[in-house]
Amino acid sequence: MKYLLLLLIPAHVFAAGFFDLSEEELNPSSEDILIKKPEKYQRDESMIYNFNSNLGIRDQRRYTGEDRNRFSLAGHISGDYEHFNNLLGAEVAYMRRTTRYNQIWYGAQFFAHNTYFDAITQNHSLGTNPNSEGANPRPGDSKAKVMAGGLGVGYRFKLLLEFLPTEDWFENIDVFVNYVQMNDSFIDRKYAGYGLTTNYGLHKRSGTSFFYGGKLSYNIASVTREAIGNESKSDRSFALGWLSLGLELGFFY
Repeated sequence: MKYLLLLLIPAHVFAAGFFDLSEEELNPSSEDILIKKPEKYQRDESMIYNFNSNLGIRDQRRYTGEDRNRFSLAGHISGDYEHFNNLLGAEVAYMRRTTRYNQIWYGAQFFAHNTYFDAITQNHSLGTNPNSEGANPRPGDSKAKVMAGGLGVGYRFKLLLEFLPTEDWFENIDVFVNYVQMNDSFIDRKYAGYGLTTNYGLHKRSGTSFFYGGKLSYNIASVTREAIGNESKSDRSFALGWLSLGLELGFFY
């Protein structure tokens, strides 16, 4: 037994020393990434270059593992392929990368969409309360404006792109919790509530900082207006839901 303990002690010491990361491993140089350990550092990351048109070469390389901030703008259209113009809108987002959990990002978004009532919700069934939403059905082409702002988290990865021989494409998923406001033009009232946004984005890095790409965005929310008389909350609320397609561009810094 004592011989077994003697064998385990140096093995334990060796293992502890082996798994401790050095300062160079925590903050690798470009040479380490490119030459010494590309399989370790470039599994989820890439080495991106700018193209110098004067010299005809790639220069000013940047390791994407050093990305810390992402700012982006996006234009949205409806996800209904037969009626793309049912929703037109814009979005601005800022995300910051965590230092402890490398691929996790957190941040905020704001968007405003002009849309039609029946593209994001539907009329209530007729109720007994004359002030309820069921007693005031909207026509399908009734216009509405949806605005929202929220906080969320995201994850950047390469999954589908494992099958493509490329270093400058990345995938992103984001989830935001939003405060949502809907302005209904039919009765000129405002509805407010909370909702969720889930995004899937596919982005190309065209340089060391700039990127562009597309995204799918799905939103759900529940909004309510102020009561008229003795209305219940269900009589004056709407459940919202829509899918949009976005063209996004931005930069990392």
